[in-house]
This record gives sequence, C-alpha cells and structure tokens, in this order.
Amino acid sequence: MDDPQSHKINEKTILILFKMFNLKNSIIKLFFILISSILGIIMCEVALRVKHNFYYNYDIEMWKYAKQLKQKNVNSKIGHTHIKNKSKILQGVEVKINNYGQRDIDITKNTIQKHDRSFLILGSSIALGWGVKQENTFSNLLNKMSKQSKKNWIFVNGGVGNYNTERYVNNYLKNWAELNFTDIIVHFFVNDTELIKESKTNFFTRNTHIGVISWKLFNSYKSSFKKDNLKNYYEEKYQDNYEGYKKTVIELKKLKQHCKENNINCHIVLMPDIHQLKPYKLNFINKKISSLSKNLDFSFLDLFTTFSNVEENKVWNKYQDPHPNNIGHNLIANEIYMYLTK
Repeated sequence: MDDPQSHKINEKTILILFKMFNLKNSIIKLFFILISSILGIIMCEVALRVKHNFYYNYDIEMWKYAKQLKQKNVNSKIGHTHIKNKSKILQGVEVKINNYGQRDIDITKNTIQKHDRSFLILGSSIALGWGVKQENTFSNLLNKMSKQSKKNWIFVNGGVGNYNTERYVNNYLKNWAELNFTDIIVHFFVNDTELIKESKTNFFTRNTHIGVISWKLFNSYKSSFKKDNLKNYYEEKYQDNYEGYKKTVIELKKLKQHCKENNINCHIVLMPDIHQLKPYKLNFINKKISSLSKNLDFSFLDLFTTFSNVEENKVWNKYQDPHPNNIGHNLIANEIYMYLTK
C-alpha cells in the first residue's frame, strides 16, 4: 500500500520545484527586460547625440554650455562664473572665454586704462551673444563703430548665461572692479528680477541627452502655462514685495554707490522680450525700471521702440532660440551708440 505521508512529501517537493522554476523564469525575464531597457536607452542616447550633432537643439546646447564653460562659484550671490581661457563650439558658433572669464579678447588693466572711455557690459545670455558669432555681438559692433568714428573707446562683453541682477552685479564687484572701467552698462532683461535656484540634477540630467530632453518635456507644461500667463507671471516678479525685485533694487543701489565712489558712469539699457512684441504686454516693466533708474540716478535707455518697429521673426535666432540674431544685435549696438554719442 502507498504511504499517504510519502504522497504529501512528493506533492510538497513538486510544489517547491514548481515555484523555484517560476522564480527562475521570472528572474530570467526581468534580466532580459533590464538588458533590453539598457540597450534601448543606449541606442536612443546614441541616436540623439548623432542627431544633435547635425541639428542643434537649444536645450542641449545650453546644457553643454553649463557643463563645459561654467564653474560653480562659492559665493551664492554669484552662483557660477565662466571658466577662464576656454572655448567651445555651441549652437554652431565659437564661444571663447578670455583671461577674465568674459566672452571677449584677453585684456589687462593697461588695455582698459589706455582708452579714453572703457565700457563693461553686464547682463545675461543676450549680452553674452548666445547663438551669435563674437564678431556680431553688440559689444563687438560697438567697438567697430567707435573705431570707425575714431573714438578711443573700448567695450568689453561681461554677459554670462543664466544670470540675474544679483549675480552680474556681484560678479563684477568681486572679479572685474579692479579693471577700473569708466562706464558700466547694465543690459537689463525682463527676467532679471527672477530668483535663480540651484537646479537639482541626477546622473541622467547631468550626463545624457535623454535626461535633458526628458526633463524639458516634463517641464514643458509649466513653461507653456507661464507663456500663456506671461503678464501675470511678470507682474508678480515686479511687485515691490517680491523677493527677487527687492534684491534687484538692493544690488543696483550697491552698484550705483560703487560707481559714485569710483567716478564711474552708470547706465541701464532695458531689453524687451522680442518674442512677445505684438502686442507687448510687459510695458509696466519699462515704466518700473525707468522710474527705478531715475530714483537711483542711472542714465536710462529703453530698446522697446527700436524692436517694436521691426518684424519679430526677423530678429529671432535659429533653433527655437529666444535670443536675438545678428540683426537684433546690430539694432542694439546702433541704439546704444547713438545714446552714448548724444
């Protein structure tokens, strides 16, 4: 007769073996899914890198700029600075950084002091000349105009991408004040009152095109919402009690005091948002900064009229880039030069 206990043991053994077999199959499946996913990510990354090598992507080029031409600064009011004496091809043009961390030729104190007037242009990526060759940036065009008019003037490009008023004022005071310029031109853009927070990154956003593109897609709804509510968005940024605006006022006061103590001429040149000109909903910024300039005793130039008289798309850069092109920089240079030679 069969032993019932033996049958139970055999059933348990079979059940254990069956579970082990299923577990093994599941592990094998998970392994193949993992390998397939990794291979898929690698293939997508390679494809994106090949594509972006031939067709520039604005976000990827800005990512390269941040990785290869910027370095973190210990001063939180500065955030980051350019890496000195380094260059990189970005969005099809060379961005070459000089010995002082500026997108310009190498300079010394003697270079500055041998000129009758020396202008340092402070600002963000528009002043930098993003997407435009160095020779076509408005700072360099101003040098050409001065030379043609036989003026012993020099203009130095102090624009740094992803800067606001707090950052470019403090970078100047810490790193460039020693050059003793006769004039400081603040190229003020509408988003200069924004608070810039250090973005949290991970391995993928730091090192892969997939990570950058995915991050951009993830934030696209937020960006779209901001664009649709542009006026409301910036009205908040220019409220007297908004922290970013309060910092802007403090930093401009500090800059003005420095200029007064060192006999430096201070100017504010207001740059409009050239992708939202018709109709332009940000005129309240022009009035606010004009009034602030007057109160702080900065001379003031508003570029809005200049850009409102041209077709928007004629001054836009390529590759979904919100910055001005060669034509835009030429307009800026002409207006500033006429303003300075009045």
